[in-house]
Amino acid sequence: MLGRVTVGLFFLLLVWGNIVAGLKAGLACPDWPLCHGKVLPPFRLDIYMEFFHRVIAAVATGFLAALSLRRYKDYRGVARAVPLLAMGLLAGEIALGGAVVLLRLPVQLTTIHFMTGLVVFLLAVYMASFDGIWEPPAFSLSGRSGLFFGVGALVFLLAALGAYVRHADAGLACTDWPTCLGGLFPGVLNGGVLIHFTHRVLAALVFLTIVALYTAVVLDSRLKESRGLARALLLLALGQVLIGGAVVLTRLYFLATGLHLAVALGMMTVLFHLWVREVRRVGALP
Repeated sequence: MLGRVTVGLFFLLLVWGNIVAGLKAGLACPDWPLCHGKVLPPFRLDIYMEFFHRVIAAVATGFLAALSLRRYKDYRGVARAVPLLAMGLLAGEIALGGAVVLLRLPVQLTTIHFMTGLVVFLLAVYMASFDGIWEPPAFSLSGRSGLFFGVGALVFLLAALGAYVRHADAGLACTDWPTCLGGLFPGVLNGGVLIHFTHRVLAALVFLTIVALYTAVVLDSRLKESRGLARALLLLALGQVLIGGAVVLTRLYFLATGLHLAVALGMMTVLFHLWVREVRRVGALP
């Protein structure tokens, strides 16, 4: 239960942060760690959106600390590096969060802040999946587990590039969809257009990879028990393509961008569980 709650809180934290960015409320609290010099800031929608982002982060921090402590006690050997890494990255994430505000949302630092949050989320999913008692911690990149891990890494990179597109204000560099500046290949390919179009190309490659992965799972009788998850992944990927179009056509409407990230997190979670199923066949870490 602790693991699931922690994962849920970090899922909410990442999506909430995306909505804050969509509302352009990232500097609604221009100071840190206080907000307008107060523990409880004055009421205004944009201020409270950013303020509650910080509150969720504080609650999620407490739960991750409790989960990491429990896993450190239950894990053995090299597996203990997982909770230690989670807490180390979380400490860095807190520092990055303060720097992002105080430096007024620099593009590269804000993207790194998002990517670090994604890694912490995935480490929380790992600790929720392997409790160290009934499910010994394990890791493998051999065979089919490496395939699932690799596709998950592609989705991670796509999400990170999407964050860079957003923070570099390139989200509407291509104002149309599925074309870009009126064609499948834009006539001008520099600056924001290059960033945005690169994100679309990578998204297309990821979608085709997931289609191929689903086909492989369906055709491989040894993966029969994973077909349900593979089908869910394919549906999420299809939905993600359509939501990506809606993000552009609604001119970055904040609920559309929030849903876009939520589906990406869902895709990573499904791929993680596909990876876990294969890893359990290999055995525990030393």
